[in-house]
Amino acid sequence: LQDQSEELHTQQEELRQANEELEEHAHELERQKQEVQSKNIALEKNRHEMETAQVALETKAKELELASRYKSEFLANMSHELRTPLNSLLILTQLLVENKTGNLSDKQVEYAQTIHSSGSYLLKIINDILDLSKVEAGKMEIHTELMSLPDLMTMIEHKFRYTADKKGLVFQ
Repeated sequence: LQDQSEELHTQQEELRQANEELEEHAHELERQKQEVQSKNIALEKNRHEMETAQVALETKAKELELASRYKSEFLANMSHELRTPLNSLLILTQLLVENKTGNLSDKQVEYAQTIHSSGSYLLKIINDILDLSKVEAGKMEIHTELMSLPDLMTMIEHKFRYTADKKGLVFQ
């Protein structure tokens, strides 16, 4: 009986130790469960923040697309509004430059050439602005070309000599 009692006592001690170990494992599992829940909450929060950021990015992209379309429409309208009177100006100054009636002095013909040249340059600038907007929109390829430096200098002189002379400046 005493042997059975000792054996029961040993078994009770083993059961108590096993029970303590199980309780420790249960506490560890509970701690891990809490940790996983915290991480899940953090992940859910991050997912929500990412969805919010995605919506904000999509909204910004739509706003940029709309602004780009408005800009393109504005440039197209402005181009038309500027080109129409400018083309009339170029036609009329070309008639003055030709001086078929011969009633203009050489200086007046030179002034008409300067006006025509400046108008042509302005038309080129308008076209370049439109070309840049096409490039920006990805609708145009750029082709570079060489330009003669003497031709460039002559063009600049025609455009600015009169202004320099008028202001009493030496044009070089």
